[in-house]
Amino acid sequence: METQRPDPELLLRQHKDDKKRRGVLKIFFGACAGAGKTYAMLLNAQEKIKEHKTVIAGIIETHGRSETTKLQEGIPHLPLKEIQYQGITLKEFDIDAAIAKNPDVLLIDELAHTNAVSSRHPKRWQDVLEVLNHGIDVYTTLNVQHLESLNDIVANLTGIHVKETVPDSIFDSADEIILVDIPSEVILKRLEEGKVYLGEFAKQRAAHNFFKIENLIALREIALRRTAERVDALRDIYQKYQNSKRQLIADKILVWINPKSISTKMIRMAKQQASRLKCPWTVLYVESTDYYKLQDEEKAYVEKTIRLAEQLGATSLTIQEPNVAQAVLNYARENNFTRIMLSKAKMSKLKTKLFGNIVYDIIDKSEDIDIYVINEDTERKKSTGMTIAYAPWHQYISALLIIIGCTLFGMPVKEWLNPENVVMIYLSGVVFVAATCDRSIAMIATILSVILYKFFYTQPYYTLDTYHPRDIVTLAVLLLTALVISTLTSQLRAQNLLARKREKFTADLYALSHKLVQATGKAKIAKVVSHHIGEAFESAVTVWLPDHFGHLQLTSHPSIKPDLKEQSAAQWAFGHNEQAGMCTNTMPSARGFYLPLVSGNTAIGVIGIMPQNPKKTFSSDEVMMLEALAIQTASALERMNQAELSRPKIKTW
Repeated sequence: METQRPDPELLLRQHKDDKKRRGVLKIFFGACAGAGKTYAMLLNAQEKIKEHKTVIAGIIETHGRSETTKLQEGIPHLPLKEIQYQGITLKEFDIDAAIAKNPDVLLIDELAHTNAVSSRHPKRWQDVLEVLNHGIDVYTTLNVQHLESLNDIVANLTGIHVKETVPDSIFDSADEIILVDIPSEVILKRLEEGKVYLGEFAKQRAAHNFFKIENLIALREIALRRTAERVDALRDIYQKYQNSKRQLIADKILVWINPKSISTKMIRMAKQQASRLKCPWTVLYVESTDYYKLQDEEKAYVEKTIRLAEQLGATSLTIQEPNVAQAVLNYARENNFTRIMLSKAKMSKLKTKLFGNIVYDIIDKSEDIDIYVINEDTERKKSTGMTIAYAPWHQYISALLIIIGCTLFGMPVKEWLNPENVVMIYLSGVVFVAATCDRSIAMIATILSVILYKFFYTQPYYTLDTYHPRDIVTLAVLLLTALVISTLTSQLRAQNLLARKREKFTADLYALSHKLVQATGKAKIAKVVSHHIGEAFESAVTVWLPDHFGHLQLTSHPSIKPDLKEQSAAQWAFGHNEQAGMCTNTMPSARGFYLPLVSGNTAIGVIGIMPQNPKKTFSSDEVMMLEALAIQTASALERMNQAELSRPKIKTW
């Protein structure tokens, strides 16, 4: 008689929704076999026994390891259930016996195991869910390659496709995750000593396929990242709960840097207020399309202001969003800021009506967040003469020609055209201008189109006078419609520009990562990095690596002959594990920007970026991109270092 199997989806729902009755699930998570997950699980079990808890081993796989076997002493084992399959006797975990014993803690090794065909559940994780639903705590083990979402990533990395997987929902809903992590070299040593797999053939096969130093390092990184993602998810759940009950006593200050009204006075006031309230503060800069209209001096002043805030203890962040006001408010609410400080520039009422005012938008939509408005630094503005740059002159000419073209297009046949047809011609021209030119030019084109429509297409012709009130209504509707369309088109254009920038960064990061994986040797890695980053940032890129005495040597770009100042900046970045050169407060007169390549807490090299344009400065966003690329480079160099260190230790047969 066939045993009735509960619906796996039903078990998953019970696992999530019936937490009052279910037991506690603790997963011992690791990068691969031999990391010590079963050993750690048994250690925790022994601690429970000391607390006078009933602990039973449902199934334990020691793989013949004497240390692990010794830890089982004092823990009663359930007899395994024998299942006949095609003339073979298979032994599986006996779920009914475990539920009947009803221990406080049940040990079930290898969560991803596939049960024999005639078992109650196809997968062991389904057995675990049923045991949990009976109020029994379960300790189990899991390797990173068995997580469903990471299956393809691990397969591409190692060339081995793991068939036994566990849904990510099981991992994410576990009550506790214990990360068991040891150095890759220790795992290789355990493999050589026969502590991972028994038998010479199994040991050789594992060493030549899965257990390679580069695979182990990557698997450890994936396991660490997946564990960190779970911690972030738990934090987000907590924050969502806190958002419904905001604790006003926990003050946090957000300072928005307005590129049209940069105020160092505001930065210092924010520092004073944060010190007085003993609360954290963050400086936020929203990079919209207006950033690209700033002059180089203004961009440099934005970066200088951000660095000033960092020196005073602030956390800085640059984000890319076309709607600045909404971006500031969204970030403030998502991160539970109680106060926003911002500076405002003087702006005419007409300009405010036409183009809007970000400061007023933030105030109007701030709701329960306190807003502090600081006047701009007038003395700084007078001394620097900084103003927002106008759009290129060719855009003005282009917009003028487009609107004139729309006018001339309808002139020969205006006697046969309805007013609605002419309006559509002008609206098409306005949309084209908004899609290709600056927003301010689109506004000018909108007003010009209304004037020309009245002048040439409504009676009396060639004058701005009107005979009928309906003509005034038509002109007003045309103006309003054109303004709305041009605004929406400009916003869409801005979003596309930012999206393309994000895509370029992602593509650059992926391309570098792909090339670094293929690179063999440190010299090849340095060459790849120098070429790739140099093209992306229009700069000459140098890679510096230490010799046996810890002195930096230029490894790439032999055409560049760095002077003593550049060498000193690179050596300082390497020795102090901090950025140096331009865009920093350490040797800012250097031509290059030097980032340490960090592995763990140790610098293993330096990247130097020297822009082809001597006046070029890197924005905070570009610095973040360079930092991400430096992390990729450091990871590749570290893998190469580990491979060199482990090569003599690995035996070949």
